[in-house]
Amino acid sequence: MDPSLPCPNCGHSITEENFQKYSNPFSMKCPSCDAKFKETKVTPWLLVLAVIVAPIFVFIGVTLQTYIAGFWPFIEKVPTAFVFLAFAYPIYAAYEKFNAHIVVSKGALQLK
Repeated sequence: MDPSLPCPNCGHSITEENFQKYSNPFSMKCPSCDAKFKETKVTPWLLVLAVIVAPIFVFIGVTLQTYIAGFWPFIEKVPTAFVFLAFAYPIYAAYEKFNAHIVVSKGALQLK
């Protein structure tokens, strides 16, 4: 069985897939009862990690853009974020999966 956290309002299981679908850690809602909640134990650490990882993602995006521009010169005009998501999406997906796993395995939920 997949690890999960119980909703602090209704007790419904909230899984890693649910956490991956949230657009940001400040707008989380229970898929069952729509109660808004926040994660208080590991979210601050994950935000610090995001500040560290973001420049690495930018570096990877710029490096990919420079390399690909050697073959397709029009890529220089495309925003770096689009290049990163188009050619390095598995890296971003692995990062999001890691965040969701940490929240479910070590997190603590509270109602807002």
